[in-house]
Amino acid sequence: MAHYDAGYHYDSGIRYSDGGSAPTSRSTMIKLRRLFEVHFRDPEISLNELVAYATDSHQRTIANNPGAAFNAIITATTTALATLGNCTTDDITRLALRKAAKQAKDTFRDALPGNIAKIHGRVVGQYGDPSPQVTQCFPNGRTIFNKCVDDAVDNHLQALINGLTPLAPVMGPETLADAGGLLSTWLGLYAASESTTGAKTTTQAEKAAARAALERQLSINALTIALHFLDQPEMADVYFQQHLLEDHPAGEEEEEPPPPPPPGP
Repeated sequence: MAHYDAGYHYDSGIRYSDGGSAPTSRSTMIKLRRLFEVHFRDPEISLNELVAYATDSHQRTIANNPGAAFNAIITATTTALATLGNCTTDDITRLALRKAAKQAKDTFRDALPGNIAKIHGRVVGQYGDPSPQVTQCFPNGRTIFNKCVDDAVDNHLQALINGLTPLAPVMGPETLADAGGLLSTWLGLYAASESTTGAKTTTQAEKAAARAALERQLSINALTIALHFLDQPEMADVYFQQHLLEDHPAGEEEEEPPPPPPPGP
């Protein structure tokens, strides 16, 4: 339902030289104060539209998380969506959130082997393979992350963290932080997927607060991802499907550009 102002505001912009030349070009500078607004706090965005956008963007961020750069916002969004699910009494919205939580968990698992491979490659690059350090970090091998059941993922990630911890002085803190981020993100996604969202008595204030928290988090997500890909506006199509928030009048549908390839490691 919502229609977004592109944020560009022009004055007349017309300036002529003494010779009567053509008008100068108009500025396309965005008003910087708009960067500080919560643009998802639009009364024309329905709850279902907000949820559809949020869950889609959430899964896209999980699947496209270069260098574990977005672990923090993934975890925060997981919490915001789960809270909203617990506070809403709308069965359709609750079902959508429940399905989205499972899909987010599955998306993480699909991406996990690639994330583990990067960590494994760093350890091998430092110590060689075979080596006691590789065995220390991957006591059950690397492929265990592909085939273990969901209940065991946290145990294997914790074993990886335990193995990496004494190696941090040599390898640096980044690899250990990446493994820790994978564990914390997984715990949030798994808990959200497994939690029951049965009937819960909530006040209108609690529901409004849960929605406001999600709206704020979505704004943080957009700013965080934009900062990571500064001067690459085409990356917006990888993470954000804004049409899920908008209704277009008949005959004014815009053709969506093809999505760019996902970001590299």
